[in-house]
Amino acid sequence: MKEIEQSVRNLIARYATVTVKEEILFQLADLGGFIDFAAGNLIVAAGDDQNKLYLLIDGLIRKYYLDYQGNDLTHQFLEAGQVFSTQLAVFNGPVMCNFEAVEPCKLVCFDYGEVQRLMQKDPVLSQVYIGILEETLRIKLLRETALLAENATERYVKLKTAIPDIDRRVNHSHIASYIGVTPVSLSRIRRTLREEN
Repeated sequence: MKEIEQSVRNLIARYATVTVKEEILFQLADLGGFIDFAAGNLIVAAGDDQNKLYLLIDGLIRKYYLDYQGNDLTHQFLEAGQVFSTQLAVFNGPVMCNFEAVEPCKLVCFDYGEVQRLMQKDPVLSQVYIGILEETLRIKLLRETALLAENATERYVKLKTAIPDIDRRVNHSHIASYIGVTPVSLSRIRRTLREEN
């Protein structure tokens, strides 16, 4: 329980500008439970109807969609300290994407309904949740802008800046789909960048 408490404390410190009462912090920690996933396992699958919030403690997660032809399209990589949720936390309906453990992952899982009830008791938790939503929106807007206004090399360089060891941690086909190119094109981009440096 101490490890969950510390993880929750770190999360709150990241987003709250005022202090959360210790009692509320302990109650939130009590709502969470550790869950582990091996590399390659699905954490959440498209079509699920769960209502969960997840805090990634260790590992790397890939969020991806399958298009109408069954092609795997990587949307985001999540690192330790990031929070994600199923769509039910935002709107009703089945989950539309997949979250896969790229490497062994340790998460804290919360029931969203229970977290909502606790947020009603303490508005500071709502501030934390708003901070998480704002960060999620910022990531989404940066991703959209990159896809519309940058070339694949620029997107790859930005990904490498954000996650310097991404090439060692993730299958190159997933990196290619994230930046919107084929694996062959990604190889050319990587070779060109190596030659330039």
